Order: sequence, then C-alpha cells, then structure tokens
Amino acid sequence: MNLLHYLAQFIIPIARAQETAASGNPAAALGVDWRLFVAQLINFGILLFVLWKWAFVPIAKKLEERTAKIEKSLHDADRIEKEKREFENWRQAEIIKTRQEASAVVTAAQSEAQKAKQQIAAETKAEQEKIVAQAKQQIDSEKNRSIAEAKSEIANLVTAAAEKILRKKLDAKADQELIKESLKSI
Repeated sequence: MNLLHYLAQFIIPIARAQETAASGNPAAALGVDWRLFVAQLINFGILLFVLWKWAFVPIAKKLEERTAKIEKSLHDADRIEKEKREFENWRQAEIIKTRQEASAVVTAAQSEAQKAKQQIAAETKAEQEKIVAQAKQQIDSEKNRSIAEAKSEIANLVTAAAEKILRKKLDAKADQELIKESLKSI
C-alpha cells in the first residue's frame, strides 16, 4: 500500500500539469504556480538576509580574525626562531670568550705560581745559607771557647806541674812519674 501511495504522489502532479498545459500557460505546463513561486522567492530573500546578517558576515569575520591570528602566530614563530638562533650564536660566542678568558687566567696563575715557587725556593736557599752561616759561626765560637778553655786548663796544669817540680826537685825518674800523674789527672 505504501508503494501505491508513493506512486500516486508522482502521478497526480503529472496529470495536473497536463491539464494546465492544455490551458495554454507555459509556466503552468512546467508545474510552476506564480503565487507559490513569489512566496518562495520572498522566503529565499528573507533566508538569504538572515544568513547574511547573522551567519555569513560573523563567520567571515571570525575566519579573517583566525587567519590574522594564524599569520601573526607564524610571524611570531619565525621571529622567535630567529631570536633563538641569534641567542644560540651569542651563547656560543660567550662560551668561547669565557673559555679563552679562563685559559688566560689559568696561564697567568701558573706563571704566578712558578714565580712564587722560584721566589720561595730562593728565600729558602737564602734562609738555609743564613742558618748554615750562623751554625758555622756558632761552631767557630764554641770551638774558640773550647780551645780557650783547653788552653786555660793546660796552662793551669803546666803551672801546677811546674810548681810540683819546683817544690820537689827530684831526679829524672821522679820527673817522669810526676808527668804521668799529671797526665792521668787531665
């Protein structure tokens, strides 16, 4: 039954079109009613106005804004990329400069350390020579004092021995014995 109903919808308008074509109106032969056509034309105009006013213009405006935003983003991305490259170049140059300065500082520090080492070695050598000279002087002083003490003691011994000899004038044998005793006491 549905199929019959569907076919009836197509057959009825064709029959009406044949009737209107027989009346002599060419628009009616095509199945166009001029009143319905004008009403549809007015509806289409209203629809076009509404779409233009509230859909096409805002959509076009949003699309333009979005296009501008995308272009600005692309421009900013290019600018940022350029700045990034410039910064990277600057950073590399600064690293090289800093390494050169550090190398110069290290070289200067090594040179100063070498000079300080030589100066310390020279000062140490001078101090050693001074200590050695003082030690020699002290040794000479001690030696001279010891010699003086020894001479004083020998003189005392000789005087004591001479005194004993003079008190007792003995024979040669007694002199020899006296000398041996004196030497034992030394």
